[in-house]
Amino acid sequence: MIVSHSRRLAEGLLELATQVSHGKVAMAIAAGIDAPETPLGTDALAVMNAIEQVYSPDGVLVLLDMGSAILSADMALELLSPDKVDAVKVCPAPLVEGTIVACVAAAGGMPLESVLIEAQSALTAKYQALAQRHPQSDSSPSIPLDQPSGQHPVDECPQDQTLTFSWTIHTPHGLHLRPAAVLAAELGRFEAQIWLSKNGKTVNAKSLSNIMGLGVRNGDTLTFTVSGKDAKAAIATLKALTENNLAYK
Repeated sequence: MIVSHSRRLAEGLLELATQVSHGKVAMAIAAGIDAPETPLGTDALAVMNAIEQVYSPDGVLVLLDMGSAILSADMALELLSPDKVDAVKVCPAPLVEGTIVACVAAAGGMPLESVLIEAQSALTAKYQALAQRHPQSDSSPSIPLDQPSGQHPVDECPQDQTLTFSWTIHTPHGLHLRPAAVLAAELGRFEAQIWLSKNGKTVNAKSLSNIMGLGVRNGDTLTFTVSGKDAKAAIATLKALTENNLAYK
């Protein structure tokens, strides 16, 4: 659920988020105010109504810009019925990046707490990509590509339960947002632990921010390591996705 001072911004972000999550996530916006002379602003009642619109016992993640958006979200939670408040999380992630990453994580079936963590790490991919392209810049913080709790590094996976699959990228723009979102969302459906490696760096293949942080370019070879009871099904899905080039456009 998106809260912004600008309705145009929120509508554009909603369009992008719907595209990368293929419409699998219920989304709503509360943006701008109904005043022609000053259309920018936020309204607590509109925020509450938007939360109600997409409410589910599985939870609602609220992403917002700043200033009165934060105040309106706080007030909306006070207006919301007490039995629903605990299922609503307000996320401090950057609005655009956080919304995209959260929607892909939710589309992959992650629970609310995991979606929240994913959104909060949304800037990781941008920092990593800029560091690779502009190594002279030292302004980016040191942000690790997280390994989710309950999952183990590849070298700790039982070898008799581990399968691998390699894929060489042959697309002009590498593994950019839309195909990376397809990959993360599709792999998120499996219980198996799925890791993605490039040039010695290994990340969680179910995380859009982790995938984007690798900065995969045309010609790079990726290795997927899959461990778990549905590992064979995950490998089959990977093969189908890569044969289709992740629906690359």
